[in-house]
Amino acid sequence: MTGVRQVVTRSPDRRVGFASCPWFRSDPIEYESLLERDFVRLALLDLQISSISEQPFVLDLGELGAYTPDFLLKGPSLKTVVEVKPKVFADNRRNASRLKRAGELLRQEGYRFMVATEEYIHADKRHVRAGILLRHARSHLSVEVTARVIAVASGFPHGIQITKLAFTAGVPKSTVLHLVARRQLRIAPSFILDDSELVYPIGGCDGHLHA
Repeated sequence: MTGVRQVVTRSPDRRVGFASCPWFRSDPIEYESLLERDFVRLALLDLQISSISEQPFVLDLGELGAYTPDFLLKGPSLKTVVEVKPKVFADNRRNASRLKRAGELLRQEGYRFMVATEEYIHADKRHVRAGILLRHARSHLSVEVTARVIAVASGFPHGIQITKLAFTAGVPKSTVLHLVARRQLRIAPSFILDDSELVYPIGGCDGHLHA
């Protein structure tokens, strides 16, 4: 493995940009396609993930050339390299052999390797709901309001309905969604935002929130 290359490169065939998430890391996360952007949105809401690195290294595949993965995800018990690619391209002859070889080499180094296609990223349109949640993260709350909502949620380790939490804490629903997006409360990985859906304090007793 060798060092990182520049990430965002302009192209008329791709949508490139930055995901600003100062509550997660100081510099924006760079992406080179809309599919990558949607994957980043999911990753930002996964509490198993504490670090996201774009194009973290170059891997020598031998006769198959050099390979630069899209993302490296890390957490307390997580070290996963991710390739984000439309299924039609992931499955073609050239890419399939390269990705298979990359997976073999990465597993030898102790990494999990994942090819994330639109079938995974766009399943049940949860990427859309993730985007809605992350828009709420852009607002700002006082320390007092945050502490009050979290204190109420802490009394319900098995979950409390979104609207019940908002009513009990005396805040709008958007405040609850802000705290979910900022990783200060949890929600099931489907990211369904109906009023009756449950949210959980960090460290609650549900045991099945994140795949």
